[in-house]
Amino acid sequence: MKKPLDKEAARKGTIHALTADLQAVKLCPSLNASALYFKTKLAVHNFIIYNLGTNGVACYWFDETACDLKATTYASFLVDYLTKLLENDPKDVVLFTDGCTAQNRNNIVSNALLRLAMAKNIVITQKYLEKGHTQMEVDSVHSVIERKLKNREIFLPSQYATITKEARKVPSPYQVITPDHTFFKNFAHKDHLIYDSIRPGRGAGDRVVMDIRALRYSPSGTIDFKLHFVDDFVPLPRRPKKILSDSLIDCVGPLYESRQPISKTKYDHII
Repeated sequence: MKKPLDKEAARKGTIHALTADLQAVKLCPSLNASALYFKTKLAVHNFIIYNLGTNGVACYWFDETACDLKATTYASFLVDYLTKLLENDPKDVVLFTDGCTAQNRNNIVSNALLRLAMAKNIVITQKYLEKGHTQMEVDSVHSVIERKLKNREIFLPSQYATITKEARKVPSPYQVITPDHTFFKNFAHKDHLIYDSIRPGRGAGDRVVMDIRALRYSPSGTIDFKLHFVDDFVPLPRRPKKILSDSLIDCVGPLYESRQPISKTKYDHII
């Protein structure tokens, strides 16, 4: 995987190296005796990106009325963060994630990252940590936030964001973003899929998506893959579609037109 080498390259400013993960779901309200007062609660999530070169951290706090957990949700976070990062410092990116298919290892996220690589004329490499070796720097952020939340009562989702801002002072406070439903883009729309699949095999018994250890998104509009970290990258056995629009990212429309409703039962319990 050569993660230490990538981290060192990021510290030297040669590349951007990042780790990303979703924190365990939080609930709102969250009270010391909450079971006595609330039957159902609002789900609140935090997607975290950790910059290995700068130790900077971005936390995207959102609740279930903004978006649910689907591949295009994570694609929206990654594209937003990387677009801002590359605006003033365009260079190749290495992204470390776990192998969760719904979150990281799927063609929705891959196509979004490919579009960004093409738009910014850089190479983005995504590396999936193997089972038993999934400890990442981003996990330390989870721990810091959890300690800060201990014995704290939460009445509003926004309190999670406020407490996160206070969780670290050195080397810098965590950056906190609180997206609403207008933030999320529909990267899953078929018109935005350059590759219809990232499966490295085609027939029965061939390699499947879970076998992939790394993907490389090139500005030329192609995706290469590895089945083992020691392998060389080889092209995916898929034919990429032609891009019909000059706009690679801005052409992607919104995922939702309004906030997502919650059930009447949950509403009644919370209110």
